[in-house]
Amino acid sequence: MIGRIPRRLGFGRFQGVRAVRDGGLALRAVPDAAAGRVRVAFSTPRRIGSAVVRNRVRRQLREAFRARSGRLPVGWYLVSVERPVDDDWGRLGTSVDNLISRATLPQHHADGVVTPFPRQRL
Repeated sequence: MIGRIPRRLGFGRFQGVRAVRDGGLALRAVPDAAAGRVRVAFSTPRRIGSAVVRNRVRRQLREAFRARSGRLPVGWYLVSVERPVDDDWGRLGTSVDNLISRATLPQHHADGVVTPFPRQRL
């Protein structure tokens, strides 16, 4: 199950977080066990199309993340649509899988310390 990110509360968390990109999508992930569950927000700017197109893209992305919620570690996620995405579910799913796998890799710090992304409890 995924939850929403309240407007005022959540978006400051993503400042300075590097995005991973694939297929016109960008994902910023912030590990946080205090979030209690997976929290996802979607950014769909007007440049990708009309309101109908933006809403369809958000619904498709929401369902793609909902289907993969068991694999997602607890934390905050911001999915940005940077250019129009393909309506093909297979390609969208592959892009989402690539984003998730790259965003949830352990973080390597300059001092050699590896910080794992905490896994979600089921």
